[in-house]
Amino acid sequence: MNGIKEYGFDTGFESFQMGDVGGFRKRNVFFSETVQLRKPSLKNLTAAQFLSSVEPYIPPELISNKNYAEMKQLTSYFSGGITSFFGFESRLNSRGARSDYLFAVSAKKGEREALASLFENKRLPEAFMQKPEWQQVERFVTTWADPSSVLYKKVLGLWFEFDTACPSSDIPVPSIFIHLHPLRIDAPSDVEQCRWITQSALPVLTGQQVSEKMEHRLFDCIEKLPKGASMLDVGVMLSRSTPGMRLIITRIKIRQIIPYLNSIGWSDENEGLSTLFKELTHSVSRVVLHINIDENGVAPKVGIECSFSPDRYHQETRWSDFLDYLVKKKICSPKKRSALLTFSGVEQEDVNDEFNLQSFMVSARIPHDNFSRALVRYISHVKLVYKPNAPMEAKAYSGVRLFGMPKEEFSYSVQ
Repeated sequence: MNGIKEYGFDTGFESFQMGDVGGFRKRNVFFSETVQLRKPSLKNLTAAQFLSSVEPYIPPELISNKNYAEMKQLTSYFSGGITSFFGFESRLNSRGARSDYLFAVSAKKGEREALASLFENKRLPEAFMQKPEWQQVERFVTTWADPSSVLYKKVLGLWFEFDTACPSSDIPVPSIFIHLHPLRIDAPSDVEQCRWITQSALPVLTGQQVSEKMEHRLFDCIEKLPKGASMLDVGVMLSRSTPGMRLIITRIKIRQIIPYLNSIGWSDENEGLSTLFKELTHSVSRVVLHINIDENGVAPKVGIECSFSPDRYHQETRWSDFLDYLVKKKICSPKKRSALLTFSGVEQEDVNDEFNLQSFMVSARIPHDNFSRALVRYISHVKLVYKPNAPMEAKAYSGVRLFGMPKEEFSYSVQ
């Protein structure tokens, strides 16, 4: 759940990446398959309709029929065009076939306003809105949609992540990740540019003020970022009892991560992370760092998102070797490796418009609605979860996003 381009924003930063039919699921025969989508149209799909559109291509080894049905039930509550980018989190070293579901809401193309309309018109179930966490989400979204609010220009998008793999209650509660303009603190004056997060955004989302100690911890983590790196998302796990927040740091080089972690108080006596990084240097071309912080410091568990640059989406061919590496490390089962590689592909409204990354672009970046659409399925990234003196985990993030090619009567160029 990372990357500026995930939402279609241009900020000068490169992205850092993410049914049952007739009683059975159609399986992809070829990697990066292209088919023509006939029903429904890709225009103005709801979250549930997006899920139904890709259901024939969901590997049952990753997401069971029951799990997918639960996701569709969840998304049925989110009507309107609130998203054009969603995905699944699958545990690669788990025997179960359950995944988490997540979707992005952009500040562009009316997605933010469509989400605000859900709350304004009380379209979500009453049981949801009786939960304090959903009331906090409503306050945040309402504030975000207000042009006079600081959040209106500062927040590029929101990620909703639902723990459908391990539901904790009958009422789903999301974790929320706030997608930001890249943040750094290079001078004392930059601190004030970050204070809206602790004084406006987080208090609205969590329903409580950020303590002075917690604010200092957050700013310390931003201030000590290595050259070129920046904080791109801040997450609040509303669905869990875990205190604090998660920070997602992008454009950080592998060689910079351990010195950075040490500078903010993290330690690893066995140097297992150092060994891992020596291997990753030859396996992937891009990493993103996840850390969890609270008033007491940095949590031992860190996440390392692994992917490839430049973004090739469903056309990326390097995943096979990387997943082989994970199988050898015994953190990915051979069955899930094979299933994950069958997921990638693209569905187009018009197969006469050959899909390529030179002519198609993220739909949110097209400034009008007259464009040929394509729904792309791909492996966004694999996150390795490392904790000193504990077994390592691997989680795959399968992405699905809407692309478009502007119609001929419109001219559009990317600067």
